[in-house]
Order: sequence, then structure tokens, then C-alpha cells
Amino acid sequence: MKVIIPKHSGFCYGVKRSVKEAYALAEKGNAYMYGEVVHNPVVMENLQKCGLTWVRDLSEIPMDSAGISKLLIRAHGVPASVLVKTAERGIEAVDMTCHHVKKIHAIVTYASARGMDVIVCGTHGHPEVQGHISRVTTKVVVVQDLEEARRIIPALAFSKDGVCLVAQTTYNKRTYEEIHTFLANECKNMPFLEPHNTICDATALRQDEIRELAKTADACIIVGGKNSSNVTKLYEIAREYCARTQHIESADQLNHDLYIGAETVVIAGGASTPNESVQEVARKVSMA
Repeated sequence: MKVIIPKHSGFCYGVKRSVKEAYALAEKGNAYMYGEVVHNPVVMENLQKCGLTWVRDLSEIPMDSAGISKLLIRAHGVPASVLVKTAERGIEAVDMTCHHVKKIHAIVTYASARGMDVIVCGTHGHPEVQGHISRVTTKVVVVQDLEEARRIIPALAFSKDGVCLVAQTTYNKRTYEEIHTFLANECKNMPFLEPHNTICDATALRQDEIRELAKTADACIIVGGKNSSNVTKLYEIAREYCARTQHIESADQLNHDLYIGAETVVIAGGASTPNESVQEVARKVSMA
């Protein structure tokens, strides 16, 4: 059996930077993380064991704690209101927002200030998407796929100043291109469209690589959090080309029947998946 791990697999730069800082803060104590630093249960469990407290709301951080509390801002970023409230409460924000995410914040803020409406291609309710829409003061619409765009966009009235189109950094590249084409060619209800392909390079490279590898694989195993957007996209792409594809969070979830008799098995981790998790799965598969 041949086991292939894509060249672009495991933590991207932004996630690696955020997780490294999270462990450093855990050692110092009196530190918190706003939401999940990374959508990976293995990493989150380890961080909490190290003493980094996970909060979903700033009210969970006690006011009478010794010294100034530190709050880690995850790579996904946070809504603008969280940063304001953090400062008001005297909490020190350790901002690890990915630079690709910050770029989108700047794009939508500027577009909105010019009177433009904004369309975000992304997952409804995702932390990154929530951060983007919080920075828009004009109309903002989130579309998850082409079908949703076709269903809701033509019926909307948009600003005379036009529409700015962006994508969640971990969005499916081909789906973004389909939506962009639809909006540009078929939607006459917007004066003009200003498109920004804001899918990060790390995501695009991983998607392109798994697409090509899955075409010739007998089985594919995608490793990473079930609530991770970038990992889910890899799974969806691999499944298009390889019927024997599974998405697991750790090696103990392996479905061994999936790759029995397989000559070539591709094992890939998303940008939020520790390389150790991918390697552990590879070892188990190779021993079968």
C-alpha cells in the first residue's frame, strides 16, 4: 500500500502562530481564549489542560482576577464589538487574527464607508464570517453556495454605489468562481460588482492538491475537526473524485474497512489540523 500525504497539509502559518501564542499564554496564567483558537478538538483539549480558559462571552472573565487578564483573539478574528468591550473592561487583547482575515476586514470596512453593499461567500454563523459582517454598516448578505445565491440575490435591492464581493478565507475556490460569474453575468439588480477573491493561498493550495490526488487515489482520509470549515471543504472536494473518502478527527476514528485492498491512500490534514494528527493516522494505515 502506498500512503501519500500532500505537500500542503497541516497547520497554515496563521493557525500555527495563533496556537503557539496560546500555549505561551497558558504558561503565564490568567489568560483566556475567545471561542476556539482553532477548530480542532485535539488542540483545544490540550490547551485547556494547560490552563488556557475558553470563554464564549467576556462576562465569563472575572473582574476581580489578580493582575490584568489577557484575552487571545483567535486566527478567525472576532466581531468588532468584542475588541471594544475588551478595552472597556481593561482586558489586554492578544490579537492573533490572521493577516488574511484582517485584509477582508479592511476591504469590507472601506467598501461600506463608500456606500457599497457587501456579499460574503461563506458559512452562516462561522466566527470568521461574523467578524466580517460586524464591520459592515450598509447591507450585508451571506451566501453559502451558488444555489442560495441564485435564490436570494436577484430579489434584493442594492446600493447605487455598487456591491463588494468577498469570500471567507477557507471558502471553496470553485464555488466562489461560480458565484462571481453568476453575479457578474446574470444579476442586473446591482449597478456594478467589485469582486475580491479573498480565499487565502494556504486554503487554495490544499484544495487544488487534494483535488488532483483524489482523482487517482483508491481511498482518501481527511483529518481534522468536524466543525472546521477548511477541513470540511477538503472532505467535500476529495469525495467528489474518490468514493472511498472519510473525515475523521483522530486516528482512533479510522474506518479500516474503507482502505482494505487499497493500493493508494491519500491522508490529508486541513490548515487547522496538527501535523502530528496526520502522521499518527498515516502510521496506523501503514501498519494495516
